[in-house]
Amino acid sequence: MTKSNTPVPLKIVLRFDALTCAVMGSLLIGASGWVAGLTVLPAGLLFWAGLALFPVAVFMAVFAYADKVPGWASGLIVTGNLLWAVASLLLPVTGLVSPNPLGWAFLLVQAVAVLCFTWLEWKAAQFQPTIARPLA
Repeated sequence: MTKSNTPVPLKIVLRFDALTCAVMGSLLIGASGWVAGLTVLPAGLLFWAGLALFPVAVFMAVFAYADKVPGWASGLIVTGNLLWAVASLLLPVTGLVSPNPLGWAFLLVQAVAVLCFTWLEWKAAQFQPTIARPLA
């Protein structure tokens, strides 16, 4: 039995990432007040973060169902995910928000989940065939 080093295909990871963005966006928009009450994170921040996830989900879904994922698109997705995770941790560290322990857990868990997607997408993009460019 041989073990393959090929990761999950990029399109599959993008589909799942787009789905989780849409679900999390819906949760943050629909229950921002409730989540804010539990976590002591600002309801407005949660609402607007949730709203920001919808165009991200659409962007990922477009390329998840495209014939090929351009390198610039996968690079933008990886970079965006990395920035989202870093910002999630910087908000409380810099004192811009002051969550309670449940709020810290909420931020840490979602940051770790986003970093997992970031790594999976980066790894999968390494194995994706490059798009042929015509010779000029």
